[in-house]
Amino acid sequence: MKDIKGVTHPIPTEYAERIYNNEKTVFVGKSHLGRVEKGDKFIIYESHGAKAYTGWADIVSIQKMKPAAITRKYKNQLMITAEELKEYAKNKPEMNVIEFENFQKFKKPVVPERFVTVAGKYIYENEFKMIEKNKN
Repeated sequence: MKDIKGVTHPIPTEYAERIYNNEKTVFVGKSHLGRVEKGDKFIIYESHGAKAYTGWADIVSIQKMKPAAITRKYKNQLMITAEELKEYAKNKPEMNVIEFENFQKFKKPVVPERFVTVAGKYIYENEFKMIEKNKN
């Protein structure tokens, strides 16, 4: 069943730019797509602006954590500020955390085959190959 190659989540352009320009390496989201593992790809989908995949990185870890623990462990690596996290995580006991490394921005954005929902989606082998072919 392992034709899952990665996972994507929609990220507003202003936060995506923190990954590109400020080398942030931790994504926090509300939905947990946990069938990916270390070494799979975390694919950036810019939900405003490009409305396309704009880069990817290798997943180091994916887990659920309490918001306070996220801030303690990843404070300077988070793509959102501690205040933004507090607001975003309101009334959520746990959040999805994806730590990644080796980020690579694509030379050109790649439009997804299917719409990326707010909850994100898995990237299967055929879409993965399409991204790989078109990213440069």
